[in-house]
Amino acid sequence: MKHQGYVTRALKAKDPRYVRILGKLGYNTTALQAEEVEELDIDKLRDAYQVAFGKRPFMGWDAATLMAKIEEKRV
Repeated sequence: MKHQGYVTRALKAKDPRYVRILGKLGYNTTALQAEEVEELDIDKLRDAYQVAFGKRPFMGWDAATLMAKIEEKRV
């Protein structure tokens, strides 16, 4: 079994909080930068969901789920 340190496991996680924290610690890679851009997009989607439905979205939803729910509401 290959040893996985904390940073290795955190970099593989989908949670954007790890991206922010590890980025501040100097672990800036292209994968991390791509995740930061995606995080900004999800914030815009959450805002759009709130406008469409009049309530805040579940924070565990990813961008694809939010887009699907917003499209459902438009139809």
